[in-house]
Amino acid sequence: MTPPVPPAPAKKSNVLLWVLIGVGGVFFLIVVAVLAGGLFVAHKIRQSNFELKSADGTIQIGGDAKIPTWVPDYPGSSPQTAFAAQGKSGRSGTFMFKTEDSADHVTKFYRDQLEASGLSVTAVVNSGTSQVITAEDGAKHHTVTVMANGRGNETSVNVTYTNK
Repeated sequence: MTPPVPPAPAKKSNVLLWVLIGVGGVFFLIVVAVLAGGLFVAHKIRQSNFELKSADGTIQIGGDAKIPTWVPDYPGSSPQTAFAAQGKSGRSGTFMFKTEDSADHVTKFYRDQLEASGLSVTAVVNSGTSQVITAEDGAKHHTVTVMANGRGNETSVNVTYTNK
């Protein structure tokens, strides 16, 4: 008679492996939730603006730019307000836009338009693909600074204005 075959040993369950998989899964879900939340908030910030009003004036951050009529509007641009303020001493702000035109073309447009409206160009800085011009009127009531930075086939433009 043959001796009875002992039963096969029971498979050990690797509890540590399952704990690590569970912790890793929870960590992965947290990372996905944080990334999704961050992208949602960034999207909302780009689409919104913030405005603060008081008896002394108004401050606006973001949103469509309300450009003063004496500041030239670049053809085909969609300017966005970075910052705008209006108080008892005047109005100032910065708006930006992007264009496929070169930095040379943008600054030439602004130089021609500002000079035609009676402002004098007081400073010109040309640094390769980046250019800056500043213009003001004789009484220094209006000042405009245009910064155009060309990169590849796109130019980023920041325009800062002050009206005292």
